[in-house]
Amino acid sequence: MFTITPKQTRDEIIHCISVGLVPYIVSSPGMGKSSIVAKVADQGGLKLLDLRLSQCTPEDLQGFPMRTGNKATFTPFDIFPLESDTPPEGFNGWLLLLDEMSSAPKPVQAAAYKLVLDRMVGSFSLNEKCAIVCAGNKITDRAVVTTMSTALQSRLIHYEMTVTLDDWQEWAIATGIDHRIIGFLNFSPSKLMDFDPDHKDKTFACPRTWEFLSRLIKNQDVSSSIGARVSGTIGQGVAVEFITFAQEYTRLPNFKDLMSDPENYAIPPEASTKYATISMLIERHTNDNIGKIIQYVERFPVELQIVFARSVIVRSPKIRTENKDFSRYAMDMMSRYI
Repeated sequence: MFTITPKQTRDEIIHCISVGLVPYIVSSPGMGKSSIVAKVADQGGLKLLDLRLSQCTPEDLQGFPMRTGNKATFTPFDIFPLESDTPPEGFNGWLLLLDEMSSAPKPVQAAAYKLVLDRMVGSFSLNEKCAIVCAGNKITDRAVVTTMSTALQSRLIHYEMTVTLDDWQEWAIATGIDHRIIGFLNFSPSKLMDFDPDHKDKTFACPRTWEFLSRLIKNQDVSSSIGARVSGTIGQGVAVEFITFAQEYTRLPNFKDLMSDPENYAIPPEASTKYATISMLIERHTNDNIGKIIQYVERFPVELQIVFARSVIVRSPKIRTENKDFSRYAMDMMSRYI
């Protein structure tokens, strides 16, 4: 099956919205589907309306029956922007996220038919400035899921999202995720999404839980003394590996000594310490010291140089054009390895 990355997911959502269709994004739990939709809404100046279908009843989507004289009509709930509504101040419109669609009961899924295809709640039409995006978990991942009817399937544009380290790292650096986590995942990429539907642990490592862990350990030492905190966030097995890796940061080169003689300062022999060192240098680079850091990094294996160069560009986008040392280094890297 064709899959898409988080960056491609954002682009596909925007394209579907632009042609008036409804994308349905499915992935394993914890990959950040809701965050991507929120970013699309923010970039488009749209007010995000987050409706969790697993918590809905059919009346939530059809409207609540109200009697007027001898007749009854279905009155929509106020979450839905109708034709007569005006976008809130500061917004161009709305983005309605129908989340947890794969966890919705069959009657709720049936009630969504008219909403996603005809853009109607009962007998009322949605505002033309309201876009719709649907999201849910994969049925094979043993999350709470309900098989989707063929009638609903044919009303949606289906995408399966998978996570990649390059995409995640670009987001992580820009967001300020703890550099020890970024270093560890460059050292052990498979742990970014360490999800097994049959896992026996209380939780697992995924983009969502790595973000949680970053918030828990920011500006703190990582050791076995906080093992319960780490394992309670990313799972027991990965926690042991991460704590062991984090200990490498106590054995990193002295930055001041390194900068005084970058061409001769010793390179760490262990692979894990090399990755930790690169992570530290990415964190500590500036426009003034990047030249000396490059002299040191050029002595590392090429795969680590590529990690360094890409990460520095993400962290400092202007450095590629405004710093002669880095520009020369990047050009040399491209000519030799790309």
